[in-house]
Parts: sequence; structure tokens; C-alpha cells
Amino acid sequence: MKKGVQMYAIRELAKESMEKALETVANIGYEGVEFAGFFDYSAEQIADMLKKYNLEVLGAHVGADLIVDQTEETIAFHKTIGNTRIICPGYALKTRADVVELAEKIKAVAPKYKAAGMKIFYHNHAHEFVKDGEDYLIDILASEVPADMLSLEFDAYWVYRGGECPVKYLTKYADRVEIFHAKDGIGEQSTTLSEGAVDIVSVFEFAKKHNMAWAVAESEANESATGQVEAITKDYAAMVNLMK
Repeated sequence: MKKGVQMYAIRELAKESMEKALETVANIGYEGVEFAGFFDYSAEQIADMLKKYNLEVLGAHVGADLIVDQTEETIAFHKTIGNTRIICPGYALKTRADVVELAEKIKAVAPKYKAAGMKIFYHNHAHEFVKDGEDYLIDILASEVPADMLSLEFDAYWVYRGGECPVKYLTKYADRVEIFHAKDGIGEQSTTLSEGAVDIVSVFEFAKKHNMAWAVAESEANESATGQVEAITKDYAAMVNLMK
């Protein structure tokens, strides 16, 4: 299992200079990155920077509108940067009807991504753990879209915030998970890794046992550029310890 970081965690530095942000990530020791926007850099520029700092692109959060309405452009961009995981970072899901609407959109374009050697993922927050009838919205989504069309990127902290056990959901959808967000917190407050109330030790035990590809750090505990870099540095140290 490799150690990666979601670039949203150092968004202030990335806004200022994507190259500096990637250099910082590499110097900390991370092996790969998950993008959350490209700040108007071209695919070629991103690819050059990844090569320069010997970083893999483990995935990218891409808005549902881009995934669905700009499919060809999205595929072309991510082919250039070497990304195969197209991750929907959430959707305004409140009812079963909302889920079915999203599911139909995903099913319509999934074959194109598959043909390009890419997978579509869905990344949860807490609101997918609201029920419509007897079922959580996240479970409705998983039942509406076949596993070969939709993988899942569970965020340990947001599952916890939704009132559920992260390991329970990783286990339930073990055939659809290969990366996860290693994030921690206490109640509604995000913390750096291993400093919160999430049973992150059990999450990593599951991940190691099931040979998951990437653990992805994403601290949301700081708003300043300096604080965000300090947070992902702490996250990296915690990940090293958790992977022993």
C-alpha cells in the first residue's frame, strides 16, 4: 500500500504554485497525489511536474458535471497526466430520486471511461448516510450502479461523521474499494491523523489485509498554507507508523 495525499489538503499552496505544492509533497515522502482541481495548469504542465518530482497521480476529484457533460475532454486530460481514477467528489443527494438521477448519469458514461482504461469512483461525505426508507443513500447508489461501473472511495472520517463504522463499510464493499481517505476527527472537528476519534488503526489493518493500493491523507484541520503543510507532514508520519 502506497502513501498519497489529496491536494485539497494543501490547497492554499497549490493555488499559489502547483509546482511548489508538488515539490513539498515529494519532499515529505508521499509517493503520489490525488488532485482536486488544476488551477488552470495544462495537462502537459501537470504531467511534467509529476515526472520532475517522481510522483504518481493516484486519482483526481472531478465534478460530476465534467465527468458527465465533458467526458471526452476529461478523458483526454487525464490520459495526458497518467490518471486512471476519476473520482466524483460528492453530489447533492437528499432522496432516492436524487441517487437514481446520478446513477443514470454514471451508467451512461461509464463505458467510455472503461474503454479508456479508467474507473469512475464516488467519494462520500456524511450526507450519503441519510436514509430514504430503510436504506442509506450510499447503499442505494451502490445498488443502482453495477460494481464494474462504479468503485467507491470511502473517507474514514466522513463515514464516522455519518454515524457509521468505516471498517463496516470498507468490508461491505470490499470488491469496490482500492483506495481510501485516511482522515481523522472528533465529532464535527477534523484533526490530523491518529489524533481523533476514528478507529483509524482498524481501518489500516483492513487496508493492509486487503492489499488496498493507496492510503490518501486529507487533513482539513488548518486554513493557512503553513498550517496545511504542517498537517500533511504529521499525517505522513502517522501513516508510516500505521503501516508498520
